[in-house]
This record gives sequence, C-alpha cells and structure tokens, in this order.
Amino acid sequence: MKKMIRISAAYLIFGLVTGLFYHEASYYSGFTGDSVLGLIHSHAFALGTLPFLLLPVLMHIFRLQEQKNFRRFLFLYNAGLVMTLGFMTVRGTVQLFSLPITSFWDHMIGGLSGIGHVILTIGIFFLFRSYISAVQEA
Repeated sequence: MKKMIRISAAYLIFGLVTGLFYHEASYYSGFTGDSVLGLIHSHAFALGTLPFLLLPVLMHIFRLQEQKNFRRFLFLYNAGLVMTLGFMTVRGTVQLFSLPITSFWDHMIGGLSGIGHVILTIGIFFLFRSYISAVQEA
C-alpha cells in the first residue's frame, strides 16, 4: 500500500511541476493559444494521483494485490501513463515554443502518445480482471 501512495505522490509532483512549467513558460514566451502542455496537469492528477490514492482502500477491502492480474495492471498502467504524459509533454513543448519539426516527427510523437493510451487501457482491463477475481473469491 505504501507503494501506491508513493506512486500517487510522484504523479502529484509531476502534475504540479508541469502545471508550473506551462504557466511560466507561456508567460515568458508570450504564448496565448492552446497547447497540449496545459492538459498534462489535469491528466497527471486524474489518471495518476487519484487512482493511486483510492487503490490502497480497494486493496485493503478486496485484497487486489493477491490477484495475478494486479501486477500486470500496475506495470502496464504506469508504463502507459508515463509514455502518454511524456509524449504529451514533448508535443506541448513543441507547440508552446513553436519549434520547427518535420511531419515525420510530428506524427511519431502523436503515434507514440496514442500507443501510450492503448497500453494504459490494457492496464485498466487487467485492473478490472483483478476486481472481478477478488469479488468472486470473497
């Protein structure tokens, strides 16, 4: 359970830092449009901090950590979320500073962020499998 709190805290810190970075960088660069960088703050809180704050309660009630799919969830969900947030950060920074990138790199960044979303979804699937198994055992 301590591990879940630490993961939650890591996503909280990342969300706060990226929110501060977006605010300050857009202020100093004079950027006034919309950027993906502005979405990372809320994504980190909603997909990182909140689930891992609630997970210890559910682990205590349902003993989720004893399910074989729980480890798969933990690995895939975090890998997908880190990948998604990482490539969103790259995309947002490119937008914020109007960095010139080729069409190939632009599509690659978007594609890798999309793959991160898919991995995240597969991780959620394993979490639900863990819930179902735990409820059936109870």
